[in-house]
Amino acid sequence: LQEITMNLRPILDKIIIKLDEPEQQTAGGIFIATVKQDGILEAEVLAVGPGTYDNRGNFVVPNINIGDRILVNPGTGDSYELSDVKYTTIVEKDIVAVLQ
Repeated sequence: LQEITMNLRPILDKIIIKLDEPEQQTAGGIFIATVKQDGILEAEVLAVGPGTYDNRGNFVVPNINIGDRILVNPGTGDSYELSDVKYTTIVEKDIVAVLQ
């Protein structure tokens, strides 16, 4: 995962994240992959773009760091797959919260 991430460099205010795969466990201990994701999702920030200009022409650097654990809404951003790993690209305003 680390090597693949190094080959991805987001532009402008884009942030590349990897969503945690939700798992459900039955009473018998069997894990079942979920198809529908409801509620807030947890993700890890893998790469952060340099920033972008606001409507007043000021350069704004994203206030997020590689390795941060964040919360996002389901369906946020654009998802894609690279070398069998699923990534999502979002912008900072898509982040609900940063986990401390």
